[in-house]
Amino acid sequence: MIWLTEEDRRLLAEMEGEISKEELRENWERFMEFTPIPSGSTQEEAAIQFLKQKLEEYGLEPRVLRYDAYISEPKRAKLEILAPERMEIRCTPYRQVGTTGPEGVEGEVVYISPDDIGRAECRGKIVLADQATSGDWMGLRDGLLLKLQEMGVKGLIVIEQDSFMPTVVHQRADFSVSGNPTPDNVHLIQRIPAIVHVSNKDGQLLKTLAKQGGMRARVTSIVETGWKRLPLLVAEIRGARDPERFLLVNGHVDTPPFSPGVTDNASGDVAMLELARILNKHKDRLGRSVRFAFWTGHEIGRYAGSTWYNDAFWHELRYRCIGFLNVDSPGAAGATTYRAAPIGEVQELAVESVRAATGIEVKSLRWPTRAGDSSFWGTGLPHASVTSARPEELYDPFVNYSGGGWWWHTPWATMDRGDVDILATDVRVDLNFIFRMTNCPVLPMNFTPYADAILKILEDLQAKADKIRAYFNLDPVLERAREFRELAEKLEDAARRAMEKGAPEEVVEELNRCIMWVSRHINPIAHSDAEKTGQVSMETFGATPFPRIHEILKLAEMPLPHAPEFKFLQTKLLRQRNYVEDGFHLANELIRETLAKVEKALG
Repeated sequence: MIWLTEEDRRLLAEMEGEISKEELRENWERFMEFTPIPSGSTQEEAAIQFLKQKLEEYGLEPRVLRYDAYISEPKRAKLEILAPERMEIRCTPYRQVGTTGPEGVEGEVVYISPDDIGRAECRGKIVLADQATSGDWMGLRDGLLLKLQEMGVKGLIVIEQDSFMPTVVHQRADFSVSGNPTPDNVHLIQRIPAIVHVSNKDGQLLKTLAKQGGMRARVTSIVETGWKRLPLLVAEIRGARDPERFLLVNGHVDTPPFSPGVTDNASGDVAMLELARILNKHKDRLGRSVRFAFWTGHEIGRYAGSTWYNDAFWHELRYRCIGFLNVDSPGAAGATTYRAAPIGEVQELAVESVRAATGIEVKSLRWPTRAGDSSFWGTGLPHASVTSARPEELYDPFVNYSGGGWWWHTPWATMDRGDVDILATDVRVDLNFIFRMTNCPVLPMNFTPYADAILKILEDLQAKADKIRAYFNLDPVLERAREFRELAEKLEDAARRAMEKGAPEEVVEELNRCIMWVSRHINPIAHSDAEKTGQVSMETFGATPFPRIHEILKLAEMPLPHAPEFKFLQTKLLRQRNYVEDGFHLANELIRETLAKVEKALG
């Protein structure tokens, strides 16, 4: 239920008028003096101190926290073709754990097609492979890299899939483990000693040479991996009416290796400064609190900063945080539209924030992904990011994200790739989102569209696995999900009537408590395969809905329902189905209890 008083609407308009392009431009240009910003570097410390100084100048009381992060920093890479002719190919090192040392590794180069990775013999060879694979839009990584490691590959040359801008090489990572590894998952970080990326154009040449046979190369990839002590900046603006509840507004400070990161994420940090400046001027008229967090360890630490923060402050995030807004890659040159809104309980709010600030109607939706420090799915927080994007004809579909700019994760992410007018518009959109989250009496979350999307996903999963219905099915989950859809609509109606009737504070509080905990019950089962204090697997970059039961599709592909492997997976899925069903059950029971209390109070 998105509802603001007329006084609050006037205040929001006043705040929008205070967005300063001059302040944005000055801070942006100043911040770019620190870039590139690798985590653990003097540049990062200087950038953090600059942000802290600006927040203090704006009247906030920021704090610099310190934590240990396991990071892998690429230093340099070199690819030398030794035969059938000698040449050097421009490349960039992967963000990985493995390293070659200065002498590199030398060997025969063999090309392996995407469908043959994990099948074709490659022991002792340097493998040339396409980044593009059939199973994952992020391409060659994680499970496929582990397969190659197990098969004894000596090195790996990855052909960049970007055909939109075929001469660039984007700096990429395996993203196998989220945050600092533990004894239970450190083995999932692949350790191939040499992985380099080459451009799409150069890759086609190398592919031709490799297919002719007799190709040899020397690959050097220097990566430094270890624990470093990193800074993390936080600042909070306390609300006047409900200060214990807060919205987390976050973005990362560090830039991709070898990239100035003008829109990934220098622009995001500058946008957060401007939001903090304006909101703090009016803090006595904010309802709930706003907490800003500037992450480090994002690019080369596997989201080390945000995951550590989730670990260190889990209890207050779980019980007091109303959601988080990720500010990443605003202000990209040419970004005149807005990308699809995230599917979830704040979907309607994201769409309304864009419409109110720009007049643009966001028509498409997307399942939220693991990208952008979404380290809070297990904790259950609502997720949002409402950044502008370049139109389809200018949008590089192979990047993630910089507004769709082809310069993403490259040395060409310079100041001329940013636009302060667009950045000011992005700040206006974020301001609309934040102000409604803090000042709407009832939290502006609508679970009805979310429930519609969830139900369709579950029905599609069941339809694709219908042939094994007699052995395993999602019927119990579907029944609970349909109940959730009906109850979500009733909850939204109750919130609307409460606002229309001027319900007493205790009724509003019952609704808000319910809304927060419905998120805590539904988000972990819809997005996470970890326990509530754990981190979701990054194997699919968070793009897989209901990861606990998604393997029903794998079960349906097994040829023999009585084989041991079938029964092993069947048992696992039964237990996971119980977990998912219970999440729906807890949400449904809470909504029923709340509706009964609200109906009694409203009469």
